[in-house]
Amino acid sequence: MWRVRNHMELGASMTRALVFAAFVTIGACSPSEPDAPATPTRNADYRVTTTASTADRRFLVEFSSLTDRDLCISANNWPTSSGELGANRSADTGDAVHRVGGRDTLAAFVRFDQVPPASRDGDAVRSVDFDPEPFFCGNGLTP
Repeated sequence: MWRVRNHMELGASMTRALVFAAFVTIGACSPSEPDAPATPTRNADYRVTTTASTADRRFLVEFSSLTDRDLCISANNWPTSSGELGANRSADTGDAVHRVGGRDTLAAFVRFDQVPPASRDGDAVRSVDFDPEPFFCGNGLTP
C-alpha cells in the first residue's frame, strides 16, 4: 500500500509541475505591448497651431498634447514672454524646459518680426510652420 500511495503522490507532483510549466510557456509566448516611440510624432502625440493676429502683429502659438504622456520642450525652442524666437533670443535659457502634461496645452505668441523673411510678404506674414521639437519627459507620466 505504501508503494501505491508513493506513486500516486509522485504522479500528482508531476502533474502540478507540468501544469506550471505550461503556464510559464504560455506566458512567455504572449505578445507584449509595443514599445512607445522614442520621440513624439506630430499630429499623433502633439499638435501645433498658429493663429495670426494682424492687429497685434503677432502669432498665437498653441502646443497641444494628444497623448497621456508628459511632453517637454526646451525653453530655447519656445517663444520668450516677449515673443522672441530662435536666434533672435536675447538670452540663452540653458537647460530649462517647459513641461506639458498629458492632454494639456501650452500657449505663447511670436512677434511678426521674428518670422523668417521667406515667410513674409511685406508687413504681412503668409504662413508660419512652428515646430518646437518636443521630447518625452522623464518617465513621461503626469502625476
